[in-house]
Amino acid sequence: MNNGIEEFAEKYQLAREASIKAKPEGGLAGLEIEWNLLDSEFHPLLTVGVGPDQQSFVDYLRSKFISPRLRDFSQREVFHWMIEWATQPYYHPQSAIYESRLLEGVLINSLSRVGRDFDDRLYTWHGNLPFPTSVDLDSIPGSWHLAKRRYLERCIHLYGDSLATTGTHTNLSLPDALFEWDFMQLSETARRKDAGPPLHLDEFKSEFYITAARRMRAFACLFIATSAATPFLAGSKNGQPVVYLSKFDSMRNLTFPNPIDLDVPGLYQTLNSYLNISYDLVRKGIRFGNNNWTPTRARSFAEPVERLIEMTSDELHDLYGRGLFVLGQDQPLDEIVNQIEVQNLLARINLPMARLEIRSDDGGNPLDMEIANLTLKYLLLIRIYADREFGRKFYYEQMDITRARKNEELASMHGMGAQITNPFNHSPVFMRDFLSETISSVELLAELLGLSDNLIPLRELVSGRPNQAEKLRTKICSELGVLTLDECGEVPIPLEILQSLAEEHERQVIKDVELIAETYPAITEDQQKLGEMFQYCREDAHIDPQLPIRFRPRPEEMIEISFPDKKSEIVSLAEKLIEIPSVTAGAEERIDEVVRAATLIYDYFRNHGLEARYFDHSRYPAILAGFKDMVDAPVMLCGHFDVVAPNPDDSQFSPHIDGDYLWGRGAADMKTVVATYMVWMKDQLHSGDKNPPVNLLLVGNEENGEQEPMGSPHVLEILKQEGYAPDLFIAGERTGEQGDD
Repeated sequence: MNNGIEEFAEKYQLAREASIKAKPEGGLAGLEIEWNLLDSEFHPLLTVGVGPDQQSFVDYLRSKFISPRLRDFSQREVFHWMIEWATQPYYHPQSAIYESRLLEGVLINSLSRVGRDFDDRLYTWHGNLPFPTSVDLDSIPGSWHLAKRRYLERCIHLYGDSLATTGTHTNLSLPDALFEWDFMQLSETARRKDAGPPLHLDEFKSEFYITAARRMRAFACLFIATSAATPFLAGSKNGQPVVYLSKFDSMRNLTFPNPIDLDVPGLYQTLNSYLNISYDLVRKGIRFGNNNWTPTRARSFAEPVERLIEMTSDELHDLYGRGLFVLGQDQPLDEIVNQIEVQNLLARINLPMARLEIRSDDGGNPLDMEIANLTLKYLLLIRIYADREFGRKFYYEQMDITRARKNEELASMHGMGAQITNPFNHSPVFMRDFLSETISSVELLAELLGLSDNLIPLRELVSGRPNQAEKLRTKICSELGVLTLDECGEVPIPLEILQSLAEEHERQVIKDVELIAETYPAITEDQQKLGEMFQYCREDAHIDPQLPIRFRPRPEEMIEISFPDKKSEIVSLAEKLIEIPSVTAGAEERIDEVVRAATLIYDYFRNHGLEARYFDHSRYPAILAGFKDMVDAPVMLCGHFDVVAPNPDDSQFSPHIDGDYLWGRGAADMKTVVATYMVWMKDQLHSGDKNPPVNLLLVGNEENGEQEPMGSPHVLEILKQEGYAPDLFIAGERTGEQGDD
């Protein structure tokens, strides 16, 4: 079998490379991360405003405190105090974890902004809510469209406050090229199922993801145990809400609904069984909305159907409000809406499967453990595809489901200390031994794919390392000054300890972001996408110097690139600036790119030890840079980093050297001059000589006349109001072709 795995790994790598080349913006792994949003007392944040201006806190947060570009990665969840962030898909599992940390940093920064406005310290919290919380229909954001609101109302009627939990969902897929190559190698006989019509590629893929959902379910208990991080129990004492330390590792998984009437035998045995059982569940009203809440499930890309549901709900209100349709007594509006929902659900069941979703993780783990857990899932999915026998004995029959549910309960309760039933041979096994066996089953794949080091934290769990829930329990018992869990579990956890845990996690996120900034360029297949995400996050952070997360590497980790001479260094920096299409003048302004250029410049100054101030009071950014304690210098150099529209096309943003000339939009006007200023100021600062009394103002709207903020006049006016004005203002722009105009 090892030879087969080695050959498959080579084919897999080639398919992955082909997919990267064909679709670099795509990927194979992504995450959906949910968070609770709490006030300083650790109660959920509900609404903002009063009367007609009242809105859900999550809507207020997203609309006013998260930049539009980053807002697209987030969405409201079930209740006012919940938010979900979704990463882009990545070709390397580590990259998805990296982006999830960056998005968490954005959320922490956003809550910091809101907290300052309301003079309150706000927190994120994963898992179940720490204090008992009343959940009713008023807990649902009013901004949900009709169909979604009906779905959520029904969920609340069925499951109540158990819905007020958050976790992490993992989405995994295999390279399309792999499916295409293997499908084309099938014989004509193999492409026919039971003498029926020929199998087509979408069915081939869907059949695999159904198979993967079945076999991966056997490992769900393992995923729960390794990621368990929610040992907190909401309770009451003397009529007051309190938080206790639970002896169970994953209160989140013990709390969140996993209804047995949806977790039915045979659901993921074959594609046909999935379709037939799902149709039946919808017609019976058992499955409604997206509530196929099994720990593992095959997923399609169904955005067009989602849009249809939303459009239909809104349009019905409008049509009946205008009197364009008359409702009979036997056909009330609610019944028509219900029929639309049923039809849309039936339509979306038989769509091509494109990924596997795993919904078992608590979230809130250390970065290395998050990477290890995702890597293990990724390797198991590959092994399932490579080996038809791997995991085959988990049939998804009644006893398999019964054992799986019991294993998942035991994992939630006892974590790595659980004794479960082996899902394949049905004998008792300790969780650490089951983890060891599972790692062994993918060890060779991990080595061949260069992922073996990612699994180190899981190997340490096998050797006795505590999971995150155990770490939290030990830490809290120590801070409470008690020795045993039984004693600790009877003592309410003081608010100060909960706050310190959340703040400690925030400090760790800051360190994680710095580490990611230093290491992500090594992930070549995802480097550009991660780099762009860093850019978006930096742009968001630079408008507010008080934000805790800056999205920069540690200054001591900055690596200086060596250049043969000063001209090469300046040209290299100029090329980076030219590659950014920071167009202003005209109808095709690219404000996001103007901000991106400003961020690059700001980062350069800050990373090299210069003082820099970022002006972003309006659409166009500006930057004032200076030597230490000399930003208010008497001499001000000035320039700009925006350009006019390219002619004839965007190829002008691909700089190149031709003889003695650097070609590219903005090379002369005036990004090469800006690069010269930047390199000179950096060199001057580190020369050891006395710094001259000059600073540098760079604006992002010179090409359209600087009539709007923050052009030079606006920055100078702000500085004047603060008590500073330069004595001499020098424009170093070179616009003539010969350089002598």
